[in-house]
Amino acid sequence: MERFLSSITHSISTQNWYAAVALALTVPDICGWLEDPTKGSRQRYTEWFDKYLLPKYKNDFFGPGFTFLTGSDCYALRCSFLHEGADDITRQRAREVLSQITFSTTGSHLIKINDIMLLNVSAFCTEVCDAVKSWLSDMETRQEMKDRMKELISIKIEPFMLAPGVKVS
Repeated sequence: MERFLSSITHSISTQNWYAAVALALTVPDICGWLEDPTKGSRQRYTEWFDKYLLPKYKNDFFGPGFTFLTGSDCYALRCSFLHEGADDITRQRAREVLSQITFSTTGSHLIKINDIMLLNVSAFCTEVCDAVKSWLSDMETRQEMKDRMKELISIKIEPFMLAPGVKVS
């Protein structure tokens, strides 16, 4: 997972915002699959989000249980962004409350007007990375999850053996 977190962090530092958002929206699904591959994507994503990210998006100052961003709306954004390149989530069955989630590089974060949410791209991506680190700490003793982690994509940056007798340089 560290390679994904490093990629998000690097994308933030180089202002590669779309790459940062794409990967930040993807890692909850990866973590959910690693934890329990028997669940469907939507279920594992929303359960993971609700456990590790939802506390950052709740604020009782605005009323008991006030929530800026739910797991379902974030999953709808993931689907909309990754499959359509859009931030309008009205076409997504998973959506719960919001119709659009807009990212900005301004200092504004967690601004909700009616059914539109504004998130600071760097803050959101950092919050996702922090949640993944917390999840990794919780998963430290789960060997079956660690075994599944070996299946994650790894981009080769040095010469390697593709197959017996086949070295790629």
